[in-house]
Amino acid sequence: MTRASLLLVVLLALPASVPAADNGLPLPPAPVRVVIPAVPAFEAALTGAYRQALTGELPEGNAVATAWRRTQVGSKLEAEWRKLGEDVAWSWSDVQKLRPSRLGLSLLTPGSLEAVLVVDTPLAALPSPLPAGEGKTHAGIAYSLVARGSGDGTDDDRRMGLAWARHGGLLLLATSERALLLALDEAAAGRSFAPALPGVVSMALDMDALSQDRYFKREFLFPPTPSGRVDAALRLEGGGLVEVRQGSGASEGAALVFSARGAMAAAWEPDAAGAWPAFRAALLEPGPELRDKPVPPLGPLPAAAALVEDRYLVNLEKPPLRNDAPWEEGDVARGRELFARAGLRGFGYAVSEDGSRLMVFEWPQSLMADLDGACRATLHRRGGPVSAHDVQGATELRFGPDLPALAWKRSGPYVWFAASARRLGDVPAAKAEAEVVRWASLDLRAARAEGARWARAEGPASPESVRPFSDRILGILGWMPETSGLLVTRRRAASGWTERVEFGPAKAP
Repeated sequence: MTRASLLLVVLLALPASVPAADNGLPLPPAPVRVVIPAVPAFEAALTGAYRQALTGELPEGNAVATAWRRTQVGSKLEAEWRKLGEDVAWSWSDVQKLRPSRLGLSLLTPGSLEAVLVVDTPLAALPSPLPAGEGKTHAGIAYSLVARGSGDGTDDDRRMGLAWARHGGLLLLATSERALLLALDEAAAGRSFAPALPGVVSMALDMDALSQDRYFKREFLFPPTPSGRVDAALRLEGGGLVEVRQGSGASEGAALVFSARGAMAAAWEPDAAGAWPAFRAALLEPGPELRDKPVPPLGPLPAAAALVEDRYLVNLEKPPLRNDAPWEEGDVARGRELFARAGLRGFGYAVSEDGSRLMVFEWPQSLMADLDGACRATLHRRGGPVSAHDVQGATELRFGPDLPALAWKRSGPYVWFAASARRLGDVPAAKAEAEVVRWASLDLRAARAEGARWARAEGPASPESVRPFSDRILGILGWMPETSGLLVTRRRAASGWTERVEFGPAKAP
């Protein structure tokens, strides 16, 4: 899946949908802006661990909460939240006492925990009074400054300050005076932020700003993200939960869509540059570590007239190793250059529950002999002489007399690859979709079964370590007992791209 907001992840199981509000809220521009346009519907839909997370009632030892506390951002936020609690100990339950119709949040700087919350409430008097603080005025609007935060440039030990104001039917709370003043500027100027996509929860992300934030880059270990603004919303469509996203930027389509039966994961990736590394790691040279230069350096053969004391220990068929020379790319350079010359537009893959892999990509017929030679060169380095065999319409390369190493089977302009011809006996039916940019399907039941392996691979849990997969991902999957599969599909749009994340049974787009 692509990079998603924490709040949207927390709300994956909401079984309700509401229309967008007619007008917006005075949320200042920020890397992250979140809007709940109809709080009563949201509250009625909030159940299970998602409710416990927002109300602070998660049981001790919960995997997600424990993993969050191990991160630097999570541990810092918990410490700062305790400090803020000395001034205002609000929870989601306290927010509900305001009888809010809608609310929004702007996260201005993640590192300083600088944010402003805007709540639309009909109450003239707050059920839980806020600290009076120092009375001030900005743009003709009165506000109270209780404590400055690090967003105000203070050097003290407190990052989350507190400032608040009432304006019309809105209650504004901020963790810095600066954040509150920015929101008051929006309110005084009559500016407001309304989400571009309606839903139970809507969000706008400034990906350029987030990609520069060191906390975001450290905690969300994903490849480079789309640039510009990305809008997202969580909805209920056709009885199922859907997250929709849209963004700007060029997107090339023509993805190959297929359904791999029994696959734990399947996808089409438009990143052609990733095809060669993926092909090498998944099938051609699978192993725990791939070297960029796997060929040891060789020195010249000794001269025929040279006096060699131990001449009978010299192998004249193989030059001696040179310890002082760098290792070489060898066959790896040949494969890399060949894939670059082929001009791929992406690649697809499927991973079965038993760990076997399929790969597919478009490959020119004129370069099939070159591909055969490049694969043989790498396999020869791995295991010695290689022979080719025709097996039920597939070409299978074998080590020795009968040990399958790699097989491929052509289907129109595309070529399917597997570790053996037997795996190519039931190649999925596939078709190219001109408007589809990328897609991915994940069987969550099979993924949950891999939990023990993930935990072993990432090592034992400890306060000093962060295990993204076994702690965070498996914990979130545990919160989704009714969701057995995920399907992500990105399509081209007139102004960029649109994307859907469907929560339900595992399937193909």
